[in-house]
Amino acid sequence: MTDHPTHLMDASYGGMYGDMSARHWWWRAREHNLGRTLRSCRTWGPGRAKILDVGCADGLNWRTLEREGTVEGIEPDASLIAPGSPHRPRIEVADFLTGRPRKADHDLLVMLDVLEHIEDEQAALARVRQLLAPRGRFVLTVPALPALWSEFDTLSGHFRRYTRASLHTALHGAGLRVLDVRYCSVWTVPPLFARRWFFRAAHTESSSFVQPPPRPLNRLLFEVSRAEHALTRTVRAPVGSSLLAIAALPHDGTA
Repeated sequence: MTDHPTHLMDASYGGMYGDMSARHWWWRAREHNLGRTLRSCRTWGPGRAKILDVGCADGLNWRTLEREGTVEGIEPDASLIAPGSPHRPRIEVADFLTGRPRKADHDLLVMLDVLEHIEDEQAALARVRQLLAPRGRFVLTVPALPALWSEFDTLSGHFRRYTRASLHTALHGAGLRVLDVRYCSVWTVPPLFARRWFFRAAHTESSSFVQPPPRPLNRLLFEVSRAEHALTRTVRAPVGSSLLAIAALPHDGTA
């Protein structure tokens, strides 16, 4: 492992991150899918979970997470946290692998497109296992399909993209019990192949792959993604540009 175990995103991209996540159809659809996923895997009483959001930025998904319980976050890039953020007192600015000690009492750990930024994935997953409560759940998303790797991944600070098999292997190798691994965002695969070959990362500030499209189109793409997420919760897709996984400790007393 290097002295910089977590890759931060390019500063020009990071400066737009908060605004993108609030308005862009992709981030909004991901948060909606997160809410449905948490309701389906809940092992805690409504509103009673102790939650750690790893790579939380400025608490961008806390509106959804706070419906499940009390949230704390850890974020290595201080520039992603607004100075006057109401969430700031509950966010530790540190690398996940070197952050302050925490107890093994978290009902829910969340990593939304974070694991791919950490060079030593096994060390990160081992720490997840250390922090989970006996019946806790680990929910994560990662970018999928190495064939989609492009300059945009470099700009975003990624070390890798995953397949369903490689993510399952990583979770299992860390001693976690894999409850589900499934592809999402199936319809975005062809556009992302096109992005790889025809768009340059140097122009992302004005690219339609970063900035939200016009409002009617943005709304349409959100609804398409939301419908697809609902479908892929019941019909397993063979491919997709993202993966969603749920994991637990090996023996937690649940089926």
